[in-house]
Amino acid sequence: MGWYKGNLHTHTSELGSEGPAAPEAVVHWYAQHGYDWLSITDHNVLTELETEELILVRGQEVGKHMPGGNGPIHVNGFGISRSVEFVDLEEKVPTMQASIDGVVAAGGIASLNHPNDRGSFNHTHLLQTTGATLMEVFNGGGPGKNNEGGPGVPSCEEIWDNVLTSGRLIYGIATDDAHVYDEWRPDRSNPGRGWVFVWADELSEQSVITALKTGSFYASNGVTLANVEASPSKMSLVVAGRKGESYSITFSGNNGSVLSQTTGLEGTYTMSGEEGYVRATVSSSQGSKAWVQPVFVNAAT
Repeated sequence: MGWYKGNLHTHTSELGSEGPAAPEAVVHWYAQHGYDWLSITDHNVLTELETEELILVRGQEVGKHMPGGNGPIHVNGFGISRSVEFVDLEEKVPTMQASIDGVVAAGGIASLNHPNDRGSFNHTHLLQTTGATLMEVFNGGGPGKNNEGGPGVPSCEEIWDNVLTSGRLIYGIATDDAHVYDEWRPDRSNPGRGWVFVWADELSEQSVITALKTGSFYASNGVTLANVEASPSKMSLVVAGRKGESYSITFSGNNGSVLSQTTGLEGTYTMSGEEGYVRATVSSSQGSKAWVQPVFVNAAT
């Protein structure tokens, strides 16, 4: 068993995407920067290629920008067997559901993208859908993705907690949403900003898919974990610390309430049975985070 690093939201110059880089160049960038696997998720097209540089997980971003202030409805599909056709039903929730259904029908895992990108969706919309098992709690595509929310707008983590508090299990991922590989600025959609580490017995497309299905992974935009153990009775983790950084470990439950908080490289929380769910967030003094997937304690999953 081992940890394998990958990105789940990547664009190239293929049909429907804005990135200037060819798929081969994008794969090369990630392989050269320590990634083990990658999902290319071009808009409304399944981009496939042969490469020995890293493992590719077949993916696609299904959706479009909706009119009337409905925001972009974008659903990523991972491990799909074929391209998924986008179905525009004009309204937000039905269109979200149609995209999820298309991904699932193609044998894939459905992920709901960038909740706060121009009002894409919040927990009330998500809870009216079925079938998606992942959502982005961090999207590195630039300031417009608005991960932290604002007045009257919940953060992506708050949306996640609201969904979990309802008793619905959904896993949180961090992604790049990379489009730009030749101009490096904070306001550009550059690669290397968000990723997941899957825990698997081998490095293969199927092992990555299995880990994503079972929540055997953690999400990060800079913090690396050396170990994670989670069960309905206890959750513990160890941070792979970096020189000059300090870390805060927060265990949270229903409504995002703080159950326990500690500083250092190790944290453990023992469930009492009243939390609903427990998840962990590790925050670095340099501003980055890692998110450990939730475990339900006494709620239906």
